[in-house]
Amino acid sequence: MSEDDLKDHQHFSKHVEQAIRVANREVINPVVDPLTEDKVISVAVEVAKRRAAYIEATLKMCNPGGPQPSGDELRALRMEYEEAREAFGALMTTIERGYVDLPERSK
Repeated sequence: MSEDDLKDHQHFSKHVEQAIRVANREVINPVVDPLTEDKVISVAVEVAKRRAAYIEATLKMCNPGGPQPSGDELRALRMEYEEAREAFGALMTTIERGYVDLPERSK
């Protein structure tokens, strides 16, 4: 690949990346508007609750003779937690990539 070809590829990539950023912003920003710190923290707390439920069930496995979670129960709790964690990650990615308006800072 020549130097000119490389420059063309880089220019193309940057142009496409910018168009994707604009498209994401146009689609996602209205969904989360207005984004607030409280909303983000609330989602984080919900993820923590799902993690805690999964860990709580996991710890019940060390109680011999006590009620044990079934594999189905553990799987369901794990899936809830993992999906919530991934959703939170997607939210944070939208913030980090500038797809949403940030709340105004207090002056």
